[in-house]
Amino acid sequence: MLSTYLLLIVILFILLTSLIPQYVLSWQLEFRKKNLEMSCREIGQEIDYYLHNYDAALYSTYFDNVTQQYSKSIDSRIMIYDKFGRILSDSNNQFKFRNINLEEINSSLDGNVYWNEYYFNDIGNVMYISVPVKYENEVNGGIFISNSINDLYGNLEDINNTIRMIVLIEGILIIIGIILISNHFLRPINKFYPVISKLSNGEFGDKVDVKSNDEFKVLANSFNSMSVKLNEVELQRKEFVGNVSHELKTPLSSIKLLSESLLLQDEVEEDVYREFLMDINNEVDRLNRIVTELLALVDMDKKQLVLDYQPAYLNYLIEKIIEQLKPLADQKHIRLNFFEDDSIQINIDKGKIKQALINIVHNAIKYTRDGGKVDIRVYREKDFAIVSIKDTGVGISEDNLQYIFDRFYRADKARSRNTGGTGLGLSISKQIVNLHHGTISVRSKLDEGTEFYISLPIV
Repeated sequence: MLSTYLLLIVILFILLTSLIPQYVLSWQLEFRKKNLEMSCREIGQEIDYYLHNYDAALYSTYFDNVTQQYSKSIDSRIMIYDKFGRILSDSNNQFKFRNINLEEINSSLDGNVYWNEYYFNDIGNVMYISVPVKYENEVNGGIFISNSINDLYGNLEDINNTIRMIVLIEGILIIIGIILISNHFLRPINKFYPVISKLSNGEFGDKVDVKSNDEFKVLANSFNSMSVKLNEVELQRKEFVGNVSHELKTPLSSIKLLSESLLLQDEVEEDVYREFLMDINNEVDRLNRIVTELLALVDMDKKQLVLDYQPAYLNYLIEKIIEQLKPLADQKHIRLNFFEDDSIQINIDKGKIKQALINIVHNAIKYTRDGGKVDIRVYREKDFAIVSIKDTGVGISEDNLQYIFDRFYRADKARSRNTGGTGLGLSISKQIVNLHHGTISVRSKLDEGTEFYISLPIV
């Protein structure tokens, strides 16, 4: 920031010392030229008649008096010349009755006002100006004035020195101001550095303490919120890795134990082989379910899951789910009841919604006691299709209810492992419903049962 402002000051200094003095000089030169031109015209008005009827014997002295008078009043050299360019009067008495070849005089005899500036080593900067003198619209000669403009260039140097001094003082003040302001603004920024360094090293959760009530406070609050969320994500990641490792290790340990038992026995009966192999097959199926559900979650997290929306009758889809899960319910003598309050056609990804509903209905059957029931109801509420799944199972405590959609979470971990659960089903179901821009909620009481509500927009 400091280097940027220094560069701007240097650029400003160059512009001010080059443009402003030149502009002032141009303005002063133009002003001087107009004044000299006005003096030429005043002299011309006095001598135009006499110049037209010039007689050296009669008017020479008169012309000399005029040039001397005006020369003193405007502090300039003045010459009067006729239409042939001959000098009739010279305030310096140098070129009288002589012809001199000057661009200004030659141009004025053509009826033009002409001026120019020159530099001479001995006298410095000089302005030449010639104005034609007309009588009855006829050019009879002209007035030439030579005026020193050293004072204007002296003013230019004074202006330059003043500007340099002003810019230098302002530059110093600006630099001091920038340093003070920079320190003021950098003080809260410096508080971010150690926390950012910790974040880069994987240490999450630290916060930045900014006590001001400005934009830095807003930035610090946003940063602290990000740090907390990163810490939560890191904790979830560690928990996720630990859970995955445990979930995969359990069936692998069982498979290894069962296979080693078979290998260490010399003579094993066929029934024992079959029993052990069936257990191994069940554990492999469990591994396959875990891997499949993990891959589904990964796809959803990466937003790679593409929904194939198609028109579908929600009632028919639920009937197929009940038909598929009825054998599992019959094993526990659980009644599956389906209530159709409305017939609903909806645009959904049938495969994904079926997967989400199966996970929930399967859980309802799994955690309902033998002889219980599971009620499934479908109805329309404004522009939403509602699916209610209510069981008479063991229920979920209020402490556990808020976590049931978390990955690998089980309210009763020992019971869940016995029933073959992975703790991923509800998490997958929630993400599928969310991808359909729907919502999923749950109500439950211990020993009274659980009821899930799935709300899907009817498109």
